[in-house]
Amino acid sequence: MERTIKIDDTLQERVDGAKEEVEELLVDYLNENPDVFEVEDADPPCLNNDLDYDGRFHQIVDSSVPVYTHEIDTTWYLHKNKLEEAYENAGIGKNPLENNGMVAIYCYIEQEVSDWYNENAQEIGNKWLEQQVTKAD
Repeated sequence: MERTIKIDDTLQERVDGAKEEVEELLVDYLNENPDVFEVEDADPPCLNNDLDYDGRFHQIVDSSVPVYTHEIDTTWYLHKNKLEEAYENAGIGKNPLENNGMVAIYCYIEQEVSDWYNENAQEIGNKWLEQQVTKAD
């Protein structure tokens, strides 16, 4: 007997949503600390030290992890190798299926968002600075 099933792959959507929230977090931080990015191409705030001072970055990642078993299982079925690699890269244990595999999904989302931030924070900061100059004129 052959069966055809349809499964939703939500991992990238979850990563993208976390990226959007981190971008908002960066803009909020710059609005609260405008002296941090006073000139174009200034060093952007550190994701782990500056933006996560109140744990908000980790809250964003944590809220991006699926909680329903079906979605977790689907994510593992489709992305097992990526999730295992992210868990190993995090160096936090030996069992990527810890907590039903949610920890490895957390590690993957955190790594993807951190990499994205490191590649894009400068540009986001420059756009923010441009808007500040436009507002001042």
